[in-house]
Amino acid sequence: LRCLSAYTVQPDYNEEFSASVFKITEDEQGNRLTHLKVTGGSLKVRSLIGDEKINSIRIYSGTKFTTTDEAQAGTVCAVLGLSSAYTGQGLGAAADSPLPLLEPLFSYKIILPPHIDVYVGLAALRKLEEEDPQLHVLWDDHLKQIHVQIMGKIQLEILKSLIAQRFNLEVAFLDRRIYYKETILNTVEGVGHFEPLRHYAECH
Repeated sequence: LRCLSAYTVQPDYNEEFSASVFKITEDEQGNRLTHLKVTGGSLKVRSLIGDEKINSIRIYSGTKFTTTDEAQAGTVCAVLGLSSAYTGQGLGAAADSPLPLLEPLFSYKIILPPHIDVYVGLAALRKLEEEDPQLHVLWDDHLKQIHVQIMGKIQLEILKSLIAQRFNLEVAFLDRRIYYKETILNTVEGVGHFEPLRHYAECH
């Protein structure tokens, strides 16, 4: 207890409202939940965030929650009413969080079951994209194909399981491609010099 007293500091919150969004989910009724931590002032039901109104404030403990009319600075809660909030967004006086340093390396084409409309699948994946900032969903309007950019095999397995669990869709992933940032800007020439078994060859 003396260590806690010596090495912990009471947070010094500003009086002006600020909050940081750290997660987007849906409840069992399909309501969009914006999870945030209030880092200054307080947030009340019916407060306006931009043009949108806070309809409800929930304090979660596991899957259960209680509602409250006001969340003071330091409170971690979920709110209903924000349709355009995103993970990492700063509300009020708070600045947005820095973008992740790691970005997806691989691109896959998603194959939906034959009886599922491609736009239904796209809408489902857009919901998951909101919840996970490292999942990038790309839509090829010309080919009517959905592509996802992900980090690797483990995320791929989790994504496949999540799609089946949340939307009852069995999908497949094809045409893995490495997502390169480099772009060829000009003509270059490479030269390879070979002398196997005293034979000479040079390739350009």
